[in-house]
Amino acid sequence: MLTFFKKPIFSDFRFIFAIYALAALLISIRTVFVHDANNYRIFFFSLEHLINGQSLYNVYPAQYEDHYHYAPTFAAFFSPVFLLPYSVGLFLWHFLFTGIWVYAIYQLPLTHRQKVFAYWFSLHELFTSIANSQTNPLIAAIPLFAFVCFEKKQYFWAAFFIMLGFNVKIYSLVAAALFLLYPQKIRFLAYMVVWTVLLGLLPLVYTSFDRLYWQYEMWVRQLFIKSDGDKWANTSIHRLIHLFISPDISSSVIIGLGIVLFCTVYIHFRKFGQRQFQLLLIASILIFQVIFNPVAESPTYITAVTGVVLWWFCSPKTWLDKTLLISCFILTVMSPSDLFPRYLRDEIVRPYVLKALPCVLIWFRVIYLMYQPISPKDTVQEDNQLVNG
Repeated sequence: MLTFFKKPIFSDFRFIFAIYALAALLISIRTVFVHDANNYRIFFFSLEHLINGQSLYNVYPAQYEDHYHYAPTFAAFFSPVFLLPYSVGLFLWHFLFTGIWVYAIYQLPLTHRQKVFAYWFSLHELFTSIANSQTNPLIAAIPLFAFVCFEKKQYFWAAFFIMLGFNVKIYSLVAAALFLLYPQKIRFLAYMVVWTVLLGLLPLVYTSFDRLYWQYEMWVRQLFIKSDGDKWANTSIHRLIHLFISPDISSSVIIGLGIVLFCTVYIHFRKFGQRQFQLLLIASILIFQVIFNPVAESPTYITAVTGVVLWWFCSPKTWLDKTLLISCFILTVMSPSDLFPRYLRDEIVRPYVLKALPCVLIWFRVIYLMYQPISPKDTVQEDNQLVNG
């Protein structure tokens, strides 16, 4: 199979990008003309509610199901799309987030072969997310863009991407963990404050200061409600622990232990300048923010799968690594597909949260590898320069 995808046409970026564009086109056509999209309805009407001074976080059953869970900034930032006619904005939405993720991978300091592998391995998972009109491809791209900006010493823009992610899904703030690898930490933190203020006040274009302050109060309240979700209704390490160890273990304890383990790798400060350590940290960030999210759903796994491909490039390729990678492709990437046996999906994969399991195991493997000595022969090749601009 790998040999098959080494053939010139399958390693040609023009062909790969055409496949992604075609898939986005088909999903857009299906969504606009056949299925509609509740998630996009939530996003679309958020701008109307912001302009009208209505709570973004109330229930509006005549317009959509579920709740709006994002910051008020989200409605204002994506207003150029939400101001378009509904069907036009919905049609373009899938192209926007497909393109963001594809471009983020292209920007990374990886070899041509590695980028090709990332595109093919992640294709189905990306479109599992896109088919639900989700923002998750952006969340997967945020740490990648931040890393590229750090590498170029563009701390201003690194801070922008991280705070943009925070205003979409708050756990994107985990990407800020990258700043400890780089100099000028105080400058970066100052830029974080600047972007917090600028993005936080962006909705004033459409509403008053008093109404915006009220919206933020509602947002914080909604976040606490969402985080107190059903422990049996997520696809994460939380549900695995509640299923196989004890349902009485608090999600706060699980997250706390995860954060402690995540942070222990910073004792290896001498490795901060090594490319392999940097990519492993990005992999850890991407996987962590999904598997430790107590309300993670299947479409969020494009973020974790992006982390998995970065781990694979840095792994020693032992039988364990290969087994984990294959398990991830079968259980995480392909299990939601119609190509996967329905009986296995409904009776085994979903009940036992097997979509999450390979990513959980790979995250522990990432932490383990970050503790190991890095030899020159294992260093990731960098024959592709970072793209400027």
